[in-house]
Amino acid sequence: MTPSPRWIATLVVAVAFLIAPAASQATLVFTRNPLHPVVFAANNDGSGAHRIGSGSNPRVSLDGQTVAFYRLGDDSESSELLVAPASGGPARPLASGWQDPFVFAWSPDSTTIAVLLGPEIGAQRLTTIDVASGERRTIAGGYFAGVSFSPQGNELVYAQAARESLPSSSDVYRIELLPPGAVSVAAIEPRRLTDDHRSSSPLWGPNGTIVFVKHLGEKRRKYGPKNDLFLMNANGKGVKRLTHTKVDPLTAGLFPVAWSASGSQLLTNFGGQDTQYGVVVNPKTGKETNLSPSNSETGFVGVALTANGKTVLGYLGGYEGPGSQLKIASVPSKGGKAKILVSGGFSPSWGG
Repeated sequence: MTPSPRWIATLVVAVAFLIAPAASQATLVFTRNPLHPVVFAANNDGSGAHRIGSGSNPRVSLDGQTVAFYRLGDDSESSELLVAPASGGPARPLASGWQDPFVFAWSPDSTTIAVLLGPEIGAQRLTTIDVASGERRTIAGGYFAGVSFSPQGNELVYAQAARESLPSSSDVYRIELLPPGAVSVAAIEPRRLTDDHRSSSPLWGPNGTIVFVKHLGEKRRKYGPKNDLFLMNANGKGVKRLTHTKVDPLTAGLFPVAWSASGSQLLTNFGGQDTQYGVVVNPKTGKETNLSPSNSETGFVGVALTANGKTVLGYLGGYEGPGSQLKIASVPSKGGKAKILVSGGFSPSWGG
């Protein structure tokens, strides 16, 4: 099967699934055995690992209690989104037709998931699902490049395009969310925050600031535009360029991953051809700290940031695919030696 532009883009980003608030004391979830993947949960230091179920791409809720994960369907069954207790117990299906595990977010109160549902090829539906009841609401249809809940959990910000392209021709939108079971008399319409058709990967910060990607240099760069990070307020005003990153022709640049609880630190990943590594950005100055400066191709990739901003969870192995060479690890956000938490694990997620 030839990968679609959407699938290629998510492999390069590999962090769109990480668009979520920062974790503090945490539950660690991860996958083992890439040929027959199995999801595991453990303590935040990697101890006490136990099996959750067959599947991959686990995403643990922010309270560390619930694991959502992906199970690939066979020829007669659609792929599924399942949820299970992080402590162990039976998994239950929450939705079918989950094709894109990377555009995904848990609400801050761990009750709701934002996810893409639909066919493997073609337009998809951005959908919110109440985990307890299974109630679903379709937010928008099209092609998406990132989603994030507001700090209060009552709104979403997302990047949407009318057509599929690489890079995405998306803009950033904001929409109010109704509580489960509530009914609105009038349709709730999204508010468009950008209109340049080159804004993606929005991540809503704790101080009401939204960081997002702009694709720059389309006409000057031979192999595609570069990414730089911009900031704006929740109304799409006060747009400010944050980074001026050097981006080689075959790389894309930075993608936002997580904010610290104070909003004083921003975890990102730098991605591109055969390249992926974690970078901590100062949201005030734009200063970048490469977390694996000696080996940017097989170095440390960031996944989550502790609430105090001192520690980054991720994995060693850089762009390389899942396998025994990958190790889940933590690194000081100021840079330093990695601490190995799990050997042979991949696709980690941290919550709690």
